Amino acid sequence: METHLDFGQADLPEEGKEGAADKLIWLLKGFVYPIWNRPYYLEAVMRGMGLTLVFLLFFALLQTIVATTTVASSLSRFSTEIERAYVSGEIPDIRIENGIASTSGSGKYLIANNRQLVGVDTTGATPAIDTNQFSEGILLTRTEIHLVNEDGYQVIPLTDLNQTFGNPIVLDSASVTKLWSRIAVFIDLAVFFGGFLFYSVGRFIYLVMLGLVVWAAASLSRNGVDFAPVLITGIFANVPTTYLIFLLRNIGFTFFGLRALLLFGIWGIAMAYVLKVPKGQPGSDLPEDLKP
Repeated sequence: METHLDFGQADLPEEGKEGAADKLIWLLKGFVYPIWNRPYYLEAVMRGMGLTLVFLLFFALLQTIVATTTVASSLSRFSTEIERAYVSGEIPDIRIENGIASTSGSGKYLIANNRQLVGVDTTGATPAIDTNQFSEGILLTRTEIHLVNEDGYQVIPLTDLNQTFGNPIVLDSASVTKLWSRIAVFIDLAVFFGGFLFYSVGRFIYLVMLGLVVWAAASLSRNGVDFAPVLITGIFANVPTTYLIFLLRNIGFTFFGLRALLLFGIWGIAMAYVLKVPKGQPGSDLPEDLKP
C-alpha cells in the first residue's frame, strides 16, 4: 500500500492544538531549533504549510532587518569618509542629470580601505565592484550606483535618483552633506523592500525548485511522498544553511553553489528523519499508516 505523507493541523494530538501565543512561541523556536533539533522538522510537517509560510515571512523579515542595518552602518561610515574626501579634493564635484553622471577632473576616483571601497568612475574603466577584492562598497558609475555588502550585490539606476531627488542632482562640497543623508535613506528603503521581496518570494521560489530534486530523491526510497512535507522541511533547513553561509562569508570562504550544496546536505538529513522516525520518538503517535 502506498503511503502519502500529508500532515495537517488535524493530525496533531489534542495537546498540540494550542493557542496563538503558543504558536508564536513555536514559530520563534524556528529561528534556532532547526540547527540541531530534528524532531522540530517532523512537528513542522505535522503542522502543515500555512504555519510554515508564516515562519518563512518571519525569517525573511529578520534577514531583511539584518541586511538593512548592515547597509545603513556602512553608509554611515562612508559618509564620514566622503565628507573628508570632498574637503581634501579626493572626490570630484558630481552632476547627475537625466540618469547620467558627470564629474570634474579625470572622472575616476577610488578610495579603498582593506575590503571596503568608495568609488566614482564615469569613464567605464570600473563598471562594477570586484566582490573578490571588496566585501563592502559603493560605486558610482556613469548610469548606476553599485552597492555590495555581506548580504549581496545591488544596482540602483541613476534615473531612479533623479526621479526621487530632482533633475539635476549636483554633488559638491556645499551640498553633499545634506544630499547624502537623503540618498542613504533612499538606499536603505530600497534594500529593505527589495530585500524582503528577495528573502520571501525569491527564496520560496528557490526552495521550490530545489525541493523538486529532493522530492524525486525521497520518492526513490519511499513511494507516495507528497511534495508539501518535502518543501516544509526545506524551508526550515534553510535556517541553519543561512547561518552557515553567513559565517563562511565572514571568513572569506565562498563559491558559486555553496548555498545549494549546504542546503541539500541539511535538507537530506532532516528529510531522512521525517521519513523514518523511530518508534518511541516524537512523531511515533502518528497513525499506523503514516509511521515509517
